[in-house]
Amino acid sequence: PKNKETINMIDREEIAKMKDGVVLINCARGGLYNEDALYEGLKSGKIKFAGLDVFSKEPATDNKLLDLDNVTVTPHLGANTEESQEKIAEGAATQALEAARGISYPNALNLPIKENEIPPFVKPYLELAQKMGNLAAQVNRGAIKSIRIEAEGEIADYLDSLATFATVGALKESLGEAVNYVNAEFVAKERGIEIKSQKSRRSSGYKNKVSVKLTTDKDVMEIGGTIFDESVQRIVEINNFALDVEPKGRMILFKNTDVPGVIGEVGMILAKHNINIADFRLGRDEHGLALAVIIVDDDVSKEVLRELSDLKASLSVSYAIL
Repeated sequence: PKNKETINMIDREEIAKMKDGVVLINCARGGLYNEDALYEGLKSGKIKFAGLDVFSKEPATDNKLLDLDNVTVTPHLGANTEESQEKIAEGAATQALEAARGISYPNALNLPIKENEIPPFVKPYLELAQKMGNLAAQVNRGAIKSIRIEAEGEIADYLDSLATFATVGALKESLGEAVNYVNAEFVAKERGIEIKSQKSRRSSGYKNKVSVKLTTDKDVMEIGGTIFDESVQRIVEINNFALDVEPKGRMILFKNTDVPGVIGEVGMILAKHNINIADFRLGRDEHGLALAVIIVDDDVSKEVLRELSDLKASLSVSYAIL
């Protein structure tokens, strides 16, 4: 930055201390070097070459440095017009929003993920992995022992990135903003949480699929998901129950014995408390069990969850918000 402490920070005294034939480049701010001292150094050969795109006075139409053959200059275009300032502000806001959503980090310097190496089709899977990790942590409450990420298809080439996002999702439930994409692996290791990732050895029939398995001191929960039409996120499996659920909003997970009348009883309880059902997805297994994922428009109280738990067919009830 240009301030009272950095103006002319490279002056005759500093140049004199440099090795003969030094190359100087300034793409930061004009005025950080004394242009007269720089000119003298270039003329004498002390400075072999200089590359500049900023000057003390801009536009530098009559700057004597431009007359030297050993100076290369480029135009200083960074936000020097109202139009460019608007575009930069818009770009910064867009990047900040995408980073907050966990889907894009084009100019991050310290992430364990190289943005330019991630194809566009991968980004929705990263966001999905984070959501699945968070959902698993909300439902399977307890001290996390391990997080396992499994992937099949092309997406399996990005296991490390998927593991980072899934870990952030799982740990955010208890740690909030203290965990992020930079420190997630370190935080997990510090807490004795094992993170494992592997390519799937089985085929589910999906072109690409990601599974997150969360083991706590209380239970184990595994969630599988995929992307349809390039960006449509779907949870397609929860603890071996096949489903098709959009991972967003208020979600009630209701596991029960698969007997007649249960869906009606659940609907009556929610209606009694003026809770509107936005979506109802049901998975069944060969052991006579069923798992319903109910997306609702309204907050669900502990009283409602207790009433659902009291149903004769009820085996477990959980509530999560994504």
